[in-house]
Amino acid sequence: MNGAYLDLVRAHAPLLMIVAPLVGAALTLVSGLARLSWVVACIVGGVAAVIGIDFALAVFSAASPAIAEVGVALYVDGIGAFAGALMALTLTFVLVAAGATLKEAGASAAPFNVALLLCAAAGWIGALMARDLAAVFVAVETAWLAAVGLTAVNAVQARAPLNGALRMLSLGGVGAALMLLGIGLLGRAAGSFEIDALPLAHISMPSVAGAGAALVLLGLAVKAGVAPLHAWSAAALGRSSGVVSFGVGVLAVLGALSVMTRVSAYTITAPELGAAISAALAGLGAVSVIVGSVQAVGSTNLLRLAAYAGVSQAGCVLLSVALGSPAGFAAALMQLVAFAAAGLALYGGAAAGRVQALDRLDGYAQRAPLASAAITAGALSLMGAPLTLGFLGRWRLVE
Repeated sequence: MNGAYLDLVRAHAPLLMIVAPLVGAALTLVSGLARLSWVVACIVGGVAAVIGIDFALAVFSAASPAIAEVGVALYVDGIGAFAGALMALTLTFVLVAAGATLKEAGASAAPFNVALLLCAAAGWIGALMARDLAAVFVAVETAWLAAVGLTAVNAVQARAPLNGALRMLSLGGVGAALMLLGIGLLGRAAGSFEIDALPLAHISMPSVAGAGAALVLLGLAVKAGVAPLHAWSAAALGRSSGVVSFGVGVLAVLGALSVMTRVSAYTITAPELGAAISAALAGLGAVSVIVGSVQAVGSTNLLRLAAYAGVSQAGCVLLSVALGSPAGFAAALMQLVAFAAAGLALYGGAAAGRVQALDRLDGYAQRAPLASAAITAGALSLMGAPLTLGFLGRWRLVE
């Protein structure tokens, strides 16, 4: 009997990974209590992570599981399964780490904070599991609006976070318009809006399809904070609270990069589109690496430095994807893992001691040794130092 229930859960795993956080968000709002809502959110995040990891292991095993047809257009590939499990696991760590920072915006805002984190994760996972490009668009915008709401809810002590939320809303709207226009052009040229049909579609208008694919990826690049489209990142994260740093600096950027990687995997393998998409991604990735690195070097704010370092890491992901090979996508996924781990370490270490200015790090190892070690490990990983996850990702890129 238990085996039958387990098989049922595995058959509906993609849908459960999306629905579980949404149900958890509703429960946290109903509870109305800060601590109870946080406990419920952590449990729901843990359940989603377990389901996602189990499903990803099954997908990459010899026998891939059957996905139940429930009237929802879901399609699971290797990138979606891996990135979906990574998103669910990152959500769990974010919720656990954000527990100590929820009180910064007041106890009454805590249920809204955790609900928005859960909705954002559900949106990104939905985009990673969706088959139809229109469904990808809806899921991405749901996740982005949740991130904007999270930034706005916590903008109670300074104007800077509110300015960041307004920038996210305006630039995200531009990205949404680009993405929607690109989906229309791509679907018209390919004759289908299903993402898995793109590599095999007979594209009658390659130039129109190429423009559409470029606009879709450009819209996602805005939300991933890829340079030079990252004007919102420093404003939203420079003076943010811990929960915003986790929810936007880690969860939102990771989700956008994951969806961008998945969409690129289908457009770059289409014969009529591959060369142009690969060149565009390589150019955008190189610019992001250079701009992010230069801005990080000149930053005097730890949170801004982490944001700019994330911009540089995003460029490395795009350079890996631009290769268009299985090894390139493997390197991209490895760098997504490295980014999630480094972001959690950096923002977590900063939130533990409420450190924003770099000069506050003097003597930080004596005041908070664990938080200082986390910041050091995160910074070394983003640098690509040996014996770190960031080094493994860059090594895969070189290979």
